[in-house]
Amino acid sequence: MRLFVVIALIFVFSDLLRAEELSSSDTKSAVFFKADELENQQDTEKVIARGNVEIVHEDQILRADSVLYDRVRDKIYASGNVTLLQPDGDVLFSDTAEITGDLREGILENIRILLADNSRAVATTGRLREGKITNLERVSYSPCQICPNTEKKPTWQINAQRMSHNKQSKIVEYRNAFLELYGLPVAYTPYLLHPDPKVKRKTGLLPIYNGSSSQLGWFVNIPYFIALDQDKDLTVELMPTAKGGQVVKNQYRQRFSRGFLELELSGTATSLSPGGTKGDLHDNNFRGHVKASTRFDLTEDWRTGADIWLTSDDLYMKRYEISNENVLKNSLFIEGFRGNHHIEGRTYFWRDLRSGKSQDDMPVILPMINYHLVGPVTKWGGNFDFKGSLVSLTREPGADSRRVSLENSWNQRNVSRSGHVFEAHASLETDLYYVSQSENSNSSEGTETRIHPRLGLEWRYPLESLIGNSSVVLEPIGGVMLSPRGGNSDVISNEDSQAFEFDDTNLLSRNMFPGRDRIGVGQRLFYGFGFGVYSSEGYSSGFLGQTYHFNNETVFPAGSGVDEKASDFVGRVILKPALPIEAIYRFQIDNKGSRFKRNSLHINGGLQLLKIEVNYDQINANNSDESFTDREEIYLGLRSQFSSSWSADASLTHDLVNGFTSEQKLGLTYSDDCFQFKTLYNRTFFRDREIEPNDALYFQLIFKNLGNFQTSSMLNSRKN
Repeated sequence: MRLFVVIALIFVFSDLLRAEELSSSDTKSAVFFKADELENQQDTEKVIARGNVEIVHEDQILRADSVLYDRVRDKIYASGNVTLLQPDGDVLFSDTAEITGDLREGILENIRILLADNSRAVATTGRLREGKITNLERVSYSPCQICPNTEKKPTWQINAQRMSHNKQSKIVEYRNAFLELYGLPVAYTPYLLHPDPKVKRKTGLLPIYNGSSSQLGWFVNIPYFIALDQDKDLTVELMPTAKGGQVVKNQYRQRFSRGFLELELSGTATSLSPGGTKGDLHDNNFRGHVKASTRFDLTEDWRTGADIWLTSDDLYMKRYEISNENVLKNSLFIEGFRGNHHIEGRTYFWRDLRSGKSQDDMPVILPMINYHLVGPVTKWGGNFDFKGSLVSLTREPGADSRRVSLENSWNQRNVSRSGHVFEAHASLETDLYYVSQSENSNSSEGTETRIHPRLGLEWRYPLESLIGNSSVVLEPIGGVMLSPRGGNSDVISNEDSQAFEFDDTNLLSRNMFPGRDRIGVGQRLFYGFGFGVYSSEGYSSGFLGQTYHFNNETVFPAGSGVDEKASDFVGRVILKPALPIEAIYRFQIDNKGSRFKRNSLHINGGLQLLKIEVNYDQINANNSDESFTDREEIYLGLRSQFSSSWSADASLTHDLVNGFTSEQKLGLTYSDDCFQFKTLYNRTFFRDREIEPNDALYFQLIFKNLGNFQTSSMLNSRKN
């Protein structure tokens, strides 16, 4: 029995002002029917419904002003404000519709479609097939939102002779399509395909972009995305170049229930001509890189991972604009957590790409094992802390170092009734080193044991006062560190404490060195003063401090600010007022208070009309190290959102000592709900062997749901 037969029989003897909700039990699925009036024509096998008609079949809903149902042909003829709500969220509007009883096949005239993502399509005729495919004739599609009852054109739209939306394959296809931008046709294609707007990942060609540079000549990037499954994908990118050969780039990503894997590979069979013009092809030597990162949870307590980054030669990644990194870090690790215990095993390897540096100078750490146990806090406010480590460092040729370290400490913290805060600690550090040196014809080896006890006491007295709606906090800080002199033997090579910088972050530290190979020795005082003003609208805070060594022995680098008994003054000021701006200033003043040796200022904030970012760094030269000269650099960035859709930004980085600008950028962006346009001019002065400075002009067009188009043009390679 066909749809609506039961409905018609029930209503044959009545004329209702408001129909009741019914269902058919003889069909495969229930049908619900509502209308203000119903007329049953038994002789023609037709049912006519008028006024607020609503038909519900499974998860589809048809609404119209009037409906005629032909029981013989199983056809519904709807007219007047016809609306079809589909299960995927799409809504179809039309003037008239001819649809099968199951609402899966039909023809709609003057159709308008509102897709689930608020995209819209308009066509003269629309045809439904099997509830999965919507074919539209003489169609216009756009995801742009426009105000109703206006003549304004959308930012962009596609006008096509035919459009097919396959909801099963999630593909939208166009025939003889024109792309209009602000009502003007700008591109034509006989065939166009893109994923359904609701699709986040779909196999297909990604936007192609091209450009030229002095290093590569003309080049084009052709990326193809492959959605292997819901949890994995692959992107293959072909990059033919005029001077650099053909490059193939691959990126593979996969997610697991307990981890992830990301793998990036690239390669080309070219090399530079040793005696020819820079950039010329010479032979088919392989050049490439690999970058991988992975993390896996082995159990609830254990995880492992790896970070691998290797390249065939120093300049490959810079030349093909893959990365500007100078040192590549590789690491493998496994670690476990349980309660207050943490243990990890790691290995490190670095790839040095800097000019004039030898890869032989880079060490290999295999293994590094660290263990840390934090004891529970006792009722007296103290706890026990234990650390152990094993490190084996080798290089060929050069110094090798093996170290076993143990550190036991007791930490105590108490607060008196009057508000004084006392923190005390006692520790015993034990290190056993085996060091061997092999360089040229000189070789040496030796064992060194270091037992270093340390006592420390820190006092703070935070004072708070309310002034109006603000809280003002003043906090004097003082303390003492006591340890024996000596302990930094010449036998122990300094591997992890070379990059030492004295500032407000390590003034109060037990060991001001960042690593373990060098330790602070002797007796020293440290003292400082902190302040803060806090309110609901903003805050400001600051700190100024100094340390004083009782003995002349120092292991800190000359000129570092801690190489005399009285150190330099270090401090910081942070301002975050009610205004939309933030400033952080860090400084170092010599121990006589006569000159600044280091200034670091960061400012960020502003209004939409003008936002500013300033980074200023100034460091005085270390007179004992000729390789370290005065440094003073400023970065200035400006951004203006001067309308709801338009913004501009500019930046420059300038070396104030040498009067040299290292980079300049100018950008302009237009953005609305469905379209974005970017243009960027970038002038770089970077030079590294055959890599020369360049000017770059970059354009990008991003069409919502359609993809993007971008170009990159390196203009007039410049030499300073």
